Amino acid sequence: MPSDPVELTKQIKAASDIVAVVGSYLTIKPVGPVFKALCPFHNDSRPSLDIDPKRQRYKCWACDAHGDAFSFVQHMEKVNFTEARAILAQRAGIKFDETQSPQDHHKTRLLEAMRWAQAHYQRALLDDPIGEAARKYLGGRKLAGKTVRDFGLGFAPIGGDWLMRFVREERIPAETLVEVGLLFARYENRGHLDRFQDRVMFPIHDVRGQTIGFGGRIMPESILLPRAPKYYNSAETPLFSKKDVLYGLNLARHAGAATGYLAVVEGYTDVMMAHQCGVPQVVATMGTALNARHVSQLRRYVPKVVLVYDADAGGYTGVDRALELFVSQDVELAVATLPEGLDPCDLLVLPDGPETFRKILTSAVDALDFKLNRLLEKDGAASIEGKRRVIDEVLGIIAAAPPMPSQTAQVKQELIITRLSHRLGLRQETVWARLGELQREHKQRQLLEAQKTGATPTPNQTPVRRGGNQGGPTPKADPYYIIGATLVRLLSVEPGLVAKAATEIQPEDFEHTGIRRLLSEMYDAWKVGQVPDLDVLRERLADRSDLFEWLVRQSEVGRQMEEREKKLQGEIAAFRRMKEEATQKLLSAKVSSASEEELVELLRRKMGKPSNQDGDNLANGAA
Repeated sequence: MPSDPVELTKQIKAASDIVAVVGSYLTIKPVGPVFKALCPFHNDSRPSLDIDPKRQRYKCWACDAHGDAFSFVQHMEKVNFTEARAILAQRAGIKFDETQSPQDHHKTRLLEAMRWAQAHYQRALLDDPIGEAARKYLGGRKLAGKTVRDFGLGFAPIGGDWLMRFVREERIPAETLVEVGLLFARYENRGHLDRFQDRVMFPIHDVRGQTIGFGGRIMPESILLPRAPKYYNSAETPLFSKKDVLYGLNLARHAGAATGYLAVVEGYTDVMMAHQCGVPQVVATMGTALNARHVSQLRRYVPKVVLVYDADAGGYTGVDRALELFVSQDVELAVATLPEGLDPCDLLVLPDGPETFRKILTSAVDALDFKLNRLLEKDGAASIEGKRRVIDEVLGIIAAAPPMPSQTAQVKQELIITRLSHRLGLRQETVWARLGELQREHKQRQLLEAQKTGATPTPNQTPVRRGGNQGGPTPKADPYYIIGATLVRLLSVEPGLVAKAATEIQPEDFEHTGIRRLLSEMYDAWKVGQVPDLDVLRERLADRSDLFEWLVRQSEVGRQMEEREKKLQGEIAAFRRMKEEATQKLLSAKVSSASEEELVELLRRKMGKPSNQDGDNLANGAA
């Protein structure tokens, strides 16, 4: 394995044919010199994605997604470059032994222990007579064998030392299995016992498919049932926190990207049955209410989340909690209501269940409209008091929502206020004023609570109505930005021109942080003898994948440029003129406020006769 990370990246890239990589995710067909596929990055109805084996790149002509094998894996797996490189290295059989921190090494050992345990649980369910009752139970739930295998289900027999026997036989450190929550220590150091007993085991995976925990469902006829919970999740461990995890996300995320949404249900078997019935865009929380961490994960993959609730009061309470989260998130929230008395699994096993479930999901109601409809059914909007109760309940949710620093979130708040005003026949100014009152009341309650508990209150966002110019000119209106972007385009496709550019234009000449970072990395690579091509820059920009993606797009523009060296000379000349004009303007400003003695010196400079030291100082000041 090469010690140089850039060389390692090039080796992995050479071993990762773009057609094979994309083909492992999508169905591709040869069309002339390229391959075609439905683009997974937008709702594609015709094959818009081109995969070019000659250039080893892909490009969608509809949504402009493009890049190489690394960027394709990054976007499909929603990982950073380093993780994408590790995935492709493993796929190509290249040993990728990055130096791990002690924490990473420890995490690797815990993951290996979980993988080892899952293999034993799975064998007990599928191959061992001890798992016969569990197999019959799953069959009774109408779960197919393929579904059981796809989700990696297993069985933990009763007895207390079933897993512990394998630990002793295979010399697995018991302390490691205690740490991941599969064993617990007996009193007075008298050995260890299995934590999961007489349970069907549901492996819980992270988005990369690694087992990080288990959920156990006790057997219906178990002698342990009177004194044990029906469902039992792994304890909190370095790998697993139920507040962070969504069950089935590793299998549902690509389907969600294709359909434009992910549906959130409550149970493991609900997710499994949905996948089995051809509705794979379904995930579940781990027995907890949807929280901000879940929303952050979901919004990485889809623009819309559909909450699936039973038609009962408990479900409606969940909608209120979810609305608080989504008010300040750049994600659309909808609510799908199931027929009374049925959960998703019950519905899906009915003869027309899968089609009914699909219709329920696709006809999900916007969460705010769902809430309004419920309130109007209850209180009505005919009376003044009815309107007041409705408006206060909805605005109370917005007032309790987390702060909304982004402009997108503020736009979303405006749209909510507009819709409320329209539905209730109120002036927007009145609704805005009431929101401000409720936010102040909420903040006051937080302050009083903080005084009692000694906690720091969460700041609330003051309602902001957009209007007028929110800022200065966009970067594209800045002539320095235009020159900097052109420079990046040229140098990204002609690294040999970096030496010339570095003698004339410095990164510090630009205010735009992206331009400054890119030029700095190009120049630094050139100074240490590297060719500053995209492979080298990808490594240097591992912490800024967004900036590297922008660089790739600029390089595509740069490839269309002809006579690049001549173009560079023109940009350098234009840059010199801009700096000279800036210097002259600075001198003119100083002349207007200078003393007589200073005026003589400044006029000499304006005529092009400054002293070397002062001229340098002025030029630096102008820059």
